[in-house]
Amino acid sequence: MDEIFKQYGSTIIAVLAIIAVIGIITLVIGNDNTSVVYQAFSNLIKDFYDNANAAAGITPAS
Repeated sequence: MDEIFKQYGSTIIAVLAIIAVIGIITLVIGNDNTSVVYQAFSNLIKDFYDNANAAAGITPAS
């Protein structure tokens, strides 16, 4: 076991670090429409669409 950690210790640490980063990104970004980042982009696109229509004088049909 000690020999394995001597040879592959840095590789194991790198893999665990990459997995941790992926996990943190998944928690922050999320994977459905309830995530903070999804809501921010959704609001940004909706506001842009509304402002573009208002500037062009177009009233969107409801």
